[in-house]
Order: sequence, then C-alpha cells, then structure tokens
Amino acid sequence: MNLSRKFLPRLGDIFFAALFIAILLLGGRMINLDGDLPRHLLFGRLILAERAIPDTEPLIYPYENRAYVSHEWLSQVVYQVVYSAAGLPGLVLLAAVLLAATFLISYNYLVERLSLRLPVLFIVAWGAFAASLNWAIRPHLFSMFLLAIWLTWADRLRRGEKISIWRFPALMVLWSNFHGVFIAGVLVLFAFAVGWAVDYFVENIFAPPGGQRDTKEKPFVPLRDPSWLTGKRLWLALVLSIAASVLNPGGAGSWFSILGFVNNRYLMSHMAEANPPNFQLPELRIFFLLLVFSIFLLTVKRNQLSSGQGLLLAGFSAMSLMAFRNVHLYGVVAPFVLAEALTDLRSLPLVNRLEETLARVEDQIRGAMYPILTVLVFGALVVFSPISKILYRFEPQTFPVDAVRWLESNPQSGRMFNDLNWGGYLALNLHPQKTFVDSVADVTGEVTLEYETILTAGGRWRYLLDRYDIEWAVIETDSTLARALIDESWKVLYEDKTAVILRR
Repeated sequence: MNLSRKFLPRLGDIFFAALFIAILLLGGRMINLDGDLPRHLLFGRLILAERAIPDTEPLIYPYENRAYVSHEWLSQVVYQVVYSAAGLPGLVLLAAVLLAATFLISYNYLVERLSLRLPVLFIVAWGAFAASLNWAIRPHLFSMFLLAIWLTWADRLRRGEKISIWRFPALMVLWSNFHGVFIAGVLVLFAFAVGWAVDYFVENIFAPPGGQRDTKEKPFVPLRDPSWLTGKRLWLALVLSIAASVLNPGGAGSWFSILGFVNNRYLMSHMAEANPPNFQLPELRIFFLLLVFSIFLLTVKRNQLSSGQGLLLAGFSAMSLMAFRNVHLYGVVAPFVLAEALTDLRSLPLVNRLEETLARVEDQIRGAMYPILTVLVFGALVVFSPISKILYRFEPQTFPVDAVRWLESNPQSGRMFNDLNWGGYLALNLHPQKTFVDSVADVTGEVTLEYETILTAGGRWRYLLDRYDIEWAVIETDSTLARALIDESWKVLYEDKTAVILRR
C-alpha cells in the first residue's frame, strides 16, 4: 500500500471541512437571524435549574398559567449546556458539527450504495446550499441531523436490506423530544410504505397479461414473497414510530399542538417563514434551480425511481413550496432521492476515469481522522480565540443590547410591552421579568393579534395597554408606537438608534 495515499483525505472529508468552515463563517448571521435563540437558552436554563419541564407558559404574561406543550426541551437543554460552557462561539461550533455531519451522512451513504462520488458530491452540495437559507441556531438543526440518519435507515428498509425496525421507534423517542419536526420522519416512512403498496399491487395484481407471474411454474404466495415482507416491515416501522412519537412531555398533545399551529391561518399569514418562497429574491434562486433540476431529472429518468422515492420528493417539494420554513428539509431530502437518477453519468468516459481513480485511492483509506481533526482544530480556534467573541455575538443593530445594559443598571417595575423579535433576548437577560410576547410562545394567534393592535396604535390599543396594566415599553426607536406613546405623554427613559424605553 502506498503510504502517501493512505493519509490523503477522501472527497467526503474535503466536503465536510469545506461545509464546516463555511458554517463557521456564517455563525454571526445564524445567531442574529431571528429572535428564537435567546428564548431557547432561557428555557434550557429553567429546565436545568428547576429539574422539571414547564407545563405552563413561563415567560410571557398574557399566557401566564396557560398549558404549554414542550416538544423541543431536549435541544434547549443541550444548547444551554453548551452556552454555559463555551458561550455563543460554542453554539456556532455545535451548529457547524450538526450541519456538516448531516450532509456527510447523506454523501457517505449514497456513495456506498451507488458507487458514485462526483455526481453525488454535486447534488448533496447543491442541497446544502439550498438548505443554508434556513440555517439558524435553533432546534431544527437537530432535526436535519436526525432526518439524514432516518433517511439512510428508511432507504435500507425500503430496499429489503436486513435492518432492525426497532431502531426507528428508538430514534423517534429521541427526536420527538428534540424538535417538533419529528413528523418529517413519519412522513418519510409513510411515503415509502405507500410507494411500496403502489408498486406491489401494480406489479402483482394490476399487471397486464403479458407481465403476470407464471403461476404454472411457481404459485404466488404473498406472505412468503420478499417484497411482501419488505412492505410489512415498512408499515410496522411506521406504526411503531407513530406510537413512539408520543413518548415526550406533551404526549399526543405534541401532535395537536404542531398541527394546530401549522393550520392556524392567521399565524401562518403573519410569519414570513410560513409564506411560500419568493423566487424573485436572488438568494432563493439556488433553491428554485434545484426544484427545476429535479423536475428535469424526473422527466428524463422517471424509470429509475420507485413510487416511494417519487412520493417522498413530491411531498417535501410541496412542503417547501407552501412554506419557506421547510426549505432546509427539502435540501436534505431532494439530493437523497435525485442522486439515483445520476448513475448513468458513470457511462461518460471522463467521469468513469475519475470515479475509478477516486475509488482506488479511497479504498485504501479507513476511519474518520480528517473530520475529527477539522472539528478539533477549528473548534479550538472558535472557542479560545478572542476574535470569536467579536464575530459571534448578539448584534446591537438586531437586538436591544445597549438598552438591556441600561435596564440592568436601572431596573423597571411593572409590566412591559416589547417588540416581538426582542422578547426572547429581553427575557434571557432580565428574567424573572416577564415579557408581553416573543417569537415562539404564541401558538394560537391571540397575543400576536393584540400585539399588532398595540404596535400599530390602531383600534383599541389604549384599552389593551390598560387591560394588561402595561407601565413601560421597549420598542424600536422609529416605530409608530414610539411616536404615539410620546404623544400620549409617556416619558423617554432611554433611547439609541435601535431601541427606545418609555414609561407612563
């Protein structure tokens, strides 16, 4: 064996390192993309401090003592533990590990199954770029990672390989405590199970006369047919996974909470990420082109995909077109399906030569040395470098950083009104002071409707301020409400370019 080749990185190792570094460079954006992260950190802190998972809303006072279903408590605890140990740089490092591992899992499995490297790298990297539109440090990163694992297992099961079906409910128990998108795992198995049923019955029951089995040679016994056994295992894995998904603090309530939220028309219409993607935006074109490419592949290579794969791709395509918030799931699922339609590229002489060369080199390499080295080296730089504290922070242009610093020195009594996107940040820094609203707590739309009424100084806004006994407010400096409150003789206690604090 050539020792120099033995220590070369594999193509997957290079892919992992490139993704890992790219994610580290995007860390600042991922921290400040929305206002969810601070609330998740505080929730994790409360769970660890009280050694209990809250079953009522603990952070916003309009929903005080109202039942709360926590379906992402485990990710909140993990985030808080990492944050306590390594601050925001540690959270960026964790995000880089989860995301880079997500796409490396897909790449490695597809290379193993298809014996194809360059086309697989191309399509998986494309999926990663499309998914990057939704990269933020939130619990959904755990769902992306678990979805990649789930897809590899489900595909092995679909193909009739020997795999224990008990690993599906075991992983589902974990997933349903990490994030509400555990439903994606159920949808994957459902697509494969229904797809199997379509293929099976078309082949064995509705086949044309020329395509029927020769029953004179060997009678067809469904219960002994390998395909029948595969279908039975798919449906059993699906049923067991659904049953396992209720093993969380919310029980079956997690399903009702999640489905009720996504079917709430008012909330969905008022959330930018819940609206269909706007393909006029330049940053969405990479996702748009992947959709177009998938249609092209399905048109010219339709016989290479099973019904289950087609249903899987169609379902997640529909989800991403209905709501921008699902694009990251499509970025994981689409390459997993489309890679199989690229296998004919091996017939091209140049591709074949490159594939044979890569195979010869990589067959001599074992282990995961380079991904581990990547994490250790760049992880040490991220955690211990002074510059990381500058790169990875809550930005004063996005959050009321200076206003909170003033409030810590000049605490205010009474109830506050606050900007929705700042609720988690204010709660994280001013706890036990409760906020009026944040970007996560409202799953019915009641508080959001009242928040918008007050924020726009419309309708019964004065009545709502009195009803909730609101004494002071932290809002955007140039907002309509800030001007209205000043006209109502509220006193300006603090003001900067981002936030203003007013009091009756």
